[in-house]
Amino acid sequence: MKIKGFRLSDETQSQILWLAQRKGVTATDVIRLAVAALYQEEMAKLPRFRLDGNVLLLNNQPVIRCNDTLLSGLPEDLLIKLDNGTAEPMETMLYLILNAARVGEGFEYDQALLDQTLGWNLSNQEKQE
Repeated sequence: MKIKGFRLSDETQSQILWLAQRKGVTATDVIRLAVAALYQEEMAKLPRFRLDGNVLLLNNQPVIRCNDTLLSGLPEDLLIKLDNGTAEPMETMLYLILNAARVGEGFEYDQALLDQTLGWNLSNQEKQE
């Protein structure tokens, strides 16, 4: 582990000490727990894919349906992220598209929800004349 130095106000130092005494842990543990909680809070705000059977959920909304053949060709680390609900949308979509092209299988997706949640513009492509 690396030792880091931070400048903390007297109030923050007092709060850390109070929390450490109250919880029966060290000041380092208080900071570690606080950062972990803040990190989880921020991660929960980011759009992430989670796998539920053959359906990919984005923020608990079904957005993509695919078959076992398509899913079985995804990298193991991505499947683990999908199981844990931590799969990054851009990486997931890239692998799905590439794998669909490789195996010749398609998948169904909710364009409007992807557009709305991720800020993508998949459904409103204008034709140029």
